[in-house]
Amino acid sequence: MRRERRIPFLLFVVCLVAAMPFAWGAGGLTNPNLVKKDRLIGGVSTDVSTKVTLCHVPPGNPANAHTIVVGEAAVPAHLAHGDSLGACPQACGVPAAVPKTGQTGCWDINGYAIDCAGTGQDGELQKGVPVDPRFTDNGDGTVKDNLTGLIWLKNANCFGLQSWTYALSSSNTLASGTCGLTDGSVAGAWRLPNVRELQSLIDFGQSYPALPAVHPFSGVQSYHYWSSTTTADYPIGAWFVYLANGYVGNGDKAYPYYVWPVRGGP
Repeated sequence: MRRERRIPFLLFVVCLVAAMPFAWGAGGLTNPNLVKKDRLIGGVSTDVSTKVTLCHVPPGNPANAHTIVVGEAAVPAHLAHGDSLGACPQACGVPAAVPKTGQTGCWDINGYAIDCAGTGQDGELQKGVPVDPRFTDNGDGTVKDNLTGLIWLKNANCFGLQSWTYALSSSNTLASGTCGLTDGSVAGAWRLPNVRELQSLIDFGQSYPALPAVHPFSGVQSYHYWSSTTTADYPIGAWFVYLANGYVGNGDKAYPYYVWPVRGGP
């Protein structure tokens, strides 16, 4: 079944009005996205250029959409590549795009590799948003995920195996000067990721570990990593992600699993 995104009508109208490139002014209908640069010649203002505000969506990296100002002559080319007039909306509640899983192969029910053509498997369709490069090594002990914008500790095994309570504490007190960090961060800036954030790192086309083939992390263990998310029907347990294959499960909070701190995010 085809999955479609639907935005409630009222929300759509609010977002549409907020994004409209027109506004009423003393001179009638004006376009605030057009910024005129003037110069004075003999005391008279003369328009020499027109700038236009656009929401720029970088090809291959839609998560990094940002507002830019360009010359009027460049607008058609930008619009043709997916940009839109006006500043990028920040709070319209439009669902984020689903990322690719990383799966590129196809298999039958017995686990034998087969030709993907016509199967409808993920490996054939490869739906979702690609981001290249996926990660940026900041050179200060941190790595930025260009898909989610989250900042991860580069060393994925600074704390060894810990119970859930200690994993929370270790993450919350992490600061620059430890675990290879030189980013100036202070205690309280880092935290244990929730289960969806942790799972967002997974590349389902890889295993041992199930991370994108090209990544800058060190110390990654093909084992369980704690998330900060408690299991609703089993509150003495919490969710983990198994880095060997991306499996998500839950375990007793007293179990010793690995810790991978993160910072940033909404």
